[in-house]
Amino acid sequence: MHTARAALATLFCMLLAWPALTAAQVALTPQEQAWVRAHPVLTMALDQFNPPIAFRRADSEGSYAGACYDYAELVARKTGLKFRYQGSTWDQALTKGMAHEVDGVLCARDRPERRSSLNFSLPYLELPIAMATRPDHAATHMLGDYAHQRVAVVRNTARVPVLKARCPDCELVEVDSSQDGMARVQQGAADAYFDDLPVVQRAIGQGAPLKIALLYYYSEAATIRLALRNDAPELLSIIDKGVAAITADEHALIRARWLAAAEGTPVQRELALTPAQRAWLAAHPVLRVAVDSGRAPVEWRGEDGALHGISLDFLHRVEEQLGVRFELLPARDVADELSRIEQRQVDLVSAISHTPGRAGFMLVTEPYLSTPVVIFAGTATPPIGGLAGLSGQRVAVAARTGVADVLPHDWPGIAMVPVSNFRAGTELLRNGKVHAVVGPLLTGTHQLVELGATDVRVAGETDYRYQIGIGVRSDWPELLPILDAALAAIPKSEREAFRQNWSTVHYAHDIDYRPLGALLLAVLVAVTFIVQLRVMVKRRTAELQQEVAARRAREAEIQELNAELEQRVTARTAELRQANDDLRVAAEQLLQTEKVASLGRLVAGIAHELSTPLGSALTASTTLKAHVDSFARALATGQLKRSAADTFVGQCQQATEIIERNTFRAAGLIDNFKELAVDQASVRRRVFPLRRTVEEVIASHHNAWKHRGHHIALEVAPDIELDSFPGPLAQVLSNLLENSLVHGFEGRKGGHVQIRGQRQDERVLLTYTDDGKGIPAEYRNKIYDPFFTTRLGQGGSGLGLYIVQTLVTGVLGGTITLQGEPGAGTLFQISLPLKAPQLTEHNASGAHGMVALPDASGPAPVQAPV
Repeated sequence: MHTARAALATLFCMLLAWPALTAAQVALTPQEQAWVRAHPVLTMALDQFNPPIAFRRADSEGSYAGACYDYAELVARKTGLKFRYQGSTWDQALTKGMAHEVDGVLCARDRPERRSSLNFSLPYLELPIAMATRPDHAATHMLGDYAHQRVAVVRNTARVPVLKARCPDCELVEVDSSQDGMARVQQGAADAYFDDLPVVQRAIGQGAPLKIALLYYYSEAATIRLALRNDAPELLSIIDKGVAAITADEHALIRARWLAAAEGTPVQRELALTPAQRAWLAAHPVLRVAVDSGRAPVEWRGEDGALHGISLDFLHRVEEQLGVRFELLPARDVADELSRIEQRQVDLVSAISHTPGRAGFMLVTEPYLSTPVVIFAGTATPPIGGLAGLSGQRVAVAARTGVADVLPHDWPGIAMVPVSNFRAGTELLRNGKVHAVVGPLLTGTHQLVELGATDVRVAGETDYRYQIGIGVRSDWPELLPILDAALAAIPKSEREAFRQNWSTVHYAHDIDYRPLGALLLAVLVAVTFIVQLRVMVKRRTAELQQEVAARRAREAEIQELNAELEQRVTARTAELRQANDDLRVAAEQLLQTEKVASLGRLVAGIAHELSTPLGSALTASTTLKAHVDSFARALATGQLKRSAADTFVGQCQQATEIIERNTFRAAGLIDNFKELAVDQASVRRRVFPLRRTVEEVIASHHNAWKHRGHHIALEVAPDIELDSFPGPLAQVLSNLLENSLVHGFEGRKGGHVQIRGQRQDERVLLTYTDDGKGIPAEYRNKIYDPFFTTRLGQGGSGLGLYIVQTLVTGVLGGTITLQGEPGAGTLFQISLPLKAPQLTEHNASGAHGMVALPDASGPAPVQAPV
């Protein structure tokens, strides 16, 4: 009867958990599915000389086999991946993985120095390590007993650092394969060989004259994973899902096939504790532990008053390893446990998860147990699917648990009802006071069976998962790494055994269970679920058909809208093209107007400069004419004296000198004017001295500047010559001077402008500086935009600096930058090549209406548009 009850309880528990179990199968995200499609075949390296872990068969095809090979193929089937294998020695396989010559490496251990190139999957296998010696070797009890002896070990494996740390006086003999290592022991070239227990057992079983002298367990070297290239994070996520989906039966099948001899073998567990840690344990021989008395099968108090459960098995093992005594103190629930450790009434909590809210008073070890958090509801409730389906509903959650801490923040639409424990929440659910209970799958299904709550089932899953470890009071941080080391030293097989010990529920009810009735009830629940699922599928199919019809109608409407939109875009594009053409014509007209205005200012300046020498010449000629008339009258009347004749000659000489000097000056001004006017109206290339061109520009502006008290300083070496276009350069300087006069010195006198020229290798740097108002920060990104002006409606065209920038970067082949702080004057730096580039269609567009004239070597290459 007891066996039948246990079997029925297990069947019922599986039926309750069936939705969660099916959901635990590999479900890849759209991004992961796309990655798998883009990488149909992955190459995995393996050690082909390491039976029964991984090896190459001696068949005609040279196929691979072994425990790690079977695990890799199982993960591939669960994830949709396909693996191709490359066999070699372990050292060669790891080298390929580190260099990303392959996508992954089988049977790998996680080592810090490997993480620069590799990611490591979840562990799927743990193996103890065996020390194999000759039969006549002296008995040993720990790794340190092999000091000063030759120990063979496969090169570049995780066992090498274990030996170096645990037996620093060992003489390591690194080999390429397990066969090589055991052969050296047999030949006397090594005293012992250190490798995984199944490898040594297989060799001895095939007749190798060796014995197992020592069994050793060290978590870092015992835990086996898949090593994966770290430039593909999607691959790690996919592989982890595949490893997590491996069932206990699948694990058992692979172990039974390849590792049966190693199962249950007792091994030495040596904790690598420091002297300080051992001293701390000696000072704290008794530790108080709070244990929840109502959270089966994790931990609970039985009818005999004793505490039982998975956490107690882990505590007893840790207690043995550390040599301390745990004083177990029962607690009502999780809230009571947390209250006690917060008030320092206990030192440890046996089974608890970490949350940010608990970090202030409690630390938590690495998890030793994990269980998903699911949604429990009545059997009449339709499948909920997830927490989103509970919006607006009352949901029971155990108080001060990890879910209770995060649920109000993550799902504010759920009305959370705190309860003392899962049993209390179940009572509220069965009485209709809450819509659902959110709790861990492991304890929830177990307690539902104990309660006989056949009207409650798993109705949905969540994204939460309880990672259960041992809680440590926060003022004892020294204890945390000690407990982590002890938990890590427990082999995976023992961990699984602890969990399996409590997986079957034993009943102590006095009522007479009817096996047949219970079986019929279980079948009824299963049939109800299947029927409900079919109804949901039909309903969803009808909804999808309606959605498809609606979507097709929307697609037709969208196509019509797209056609209309295309017509509107075409019409609007034509309008914009016409507007752009009109704007281009207007810009050209404004540019011509600006050019004519510039030439007008040039003519006005030259006219003013000519007035002085011409006026002097006119005065001298008038005076000379008067003297000639007086001389003629004296000659005619016969009153001419020698002294008068001498005076007349002197006056004539003086007048002619004045006339000659001023007419030469006027002729020079006219020549300069002709050259400057032609330069500014055309793109004529010639060799010219830079200083002279700058002086001519300054002279043309002299009339406008001298009446306002402004001063222009020039520092340009006379030996700097340019093979360039003086007209565009003169236009640049004229526009800068005009900007300083109109904008920089507006409303003030006594402004200063400095123009400096410095040769820099094959370039010349022109620096134009004024001490005017400067350019505000908000305008600095707009000064080169066409038609941007701060004097709109006051005569400003907004083309001055636009012309400057396009001339400098276009026909002159240079660069221009604005320096200085806003409000502290203006500083332009113009860098020009000593030899300008040839005029092309590309840079001629920046000549702004200037006419290309032939230079000394022939006709200009390009005629710029007028």
